[in-house]
Amino acid sequence: MVPSGNRDHASMTGRVLVSAIFFASLIASASWAKAQSYEDPWRIDYPHIELGFDAGAMIWNGVDRDIVRPGGFVDFRFGWDYKWWVPMFALGFRGSGLNLFNVSGAPRGARSETLTNIYFSLGFRFKAPNDSRVTPFADGFFDFNWWHVSQFIAGCDQFYCNGGRGYRFTPGFHGRVGIQVHVAPRADLEVGFGAGYSFQGQFFFRNRSWLEPAIGFTYNFPAGYENRTSIPGYE
Repeated sequence: MVPSGNRDHASMTGRVLVSAIFFASLIASASWAKAQSYEDPWRIDYPHIELGFDAGAMIWNGVDRDIVRPGGFVDFRFGWDYKWWVPMFALGFRGSGLNLFNVSGAPRGARSETLTNIYFSLGFRFKAPNDSRVTPFADGFFDFNWWHVSQFIAGCDQFYCNGGRGYRFTPGFHGRVGIQVHVAPRADLEVGFGAGYSFQGQFFFRNRSWLEPAIGFTYNFPAGYENRTSIPGYE
């Protein structure tokens, strides 16, 4: 008859061996999957043209949530894809709701308003191409912002300082990190998370920042001069 202590020891040894075999199998499977390269049958040589569209939320930092509500944005991108880096420019729109009636010292009859921002941006995207369907990226843009709220309120230190019917300029920047997932010929879906920053300029009482979770779509098509560039590294 086997003592109970020996049985427990043997049982524990068996569980350890089974666990080791299980994890070794997982590691081997992951290594095998990583080794399987994805060969894109619609691959376009570099450099090529890239068109993109993004949409997402705009969540302000350091504001009174009873006054400044979360908003959203959309933008359109155009760039030249040189495999590892993509010079781009973008045109976009941001909007957020303002509960002006909650501002201390607001005039009688103050109502909800929409803060709007039209912007033009110049920037770069850096990518890490590989043999899979997933490509990580990080990008950054310098923004030329024009902000607008049609209703002027007292106490401009609450959020913004200049109302009126015109758009007022502030410089700024925004950036994002994320992944591109190849889903169709020449087409990628994107998921990213970014942040934006605006200097005081002619509109805000002080510099402002926000977060931008986003989804996007990118389409690539030939530029007409692939493989005819003197810049090396596009094999």
